Amino acid sequence: MSTEIRNYNAPSKIMHWLSALMIAGLLGSGMIMEELSKGEFKTWLMGNHKAIGAIFLLVVLVRFAVRFSNPVDPLPGTERKDYIKAKALQGLMYVSMLVMPLSGILMSQSGGRVISVFGLFDVPTLIGENHDLHEFLEGVHGFTANVLLVLIALHIAAALLHHFKMKDDTLRRMV
Repeated sequence: MSTEIRNYNAPSKIMHWLSALMIAGLLGSGMIMEELSKGEFKTWLMGNHKAIGAIFLLVVLVRFAVRFSNPVDPLPGTERKDYIKAKALQGLMYVSMLVMPLSGILMSQSGGRVISVFGLFDVPTLIGENHDLHEFLEGVHGFTANVLLVLIALHIAAALLHHFKMKDDTLRRMV
């Protein structure tokens, strides 16, 4: 007989909130860089953005392993259509969280740049310099950032709707 799992475990919660903080910092720094002209501060910010983005890729991979090895049952009374919508949103967020750092890393490498992670090590080079690929990946990176912003807004709105209107335990399960 299986036991119903109603709450996320501590590793899942830690990975969720660590991801949220890193995404906020990466999206915020990305938006700031878009507005800056070339200079020392932009170069510094770009280097840190790339280093944290590379670390975020590792965090996402660990998060996938933790999340998928620790499934949580839907709350009692959840309609199938609502469960499917929630899983679709989560799936799109996971895909976006994987595409963002991968496209950023490959964009840098196709632009002929090495990504140093705070001077500790360089991200292994996967591809060589390629202007057309660089331009394409720049578009993918920017588009995915916008998609992720929309998905995050929907995710937060759904959590707040569940907490304040539906008064269920959806939000409490992740805090």
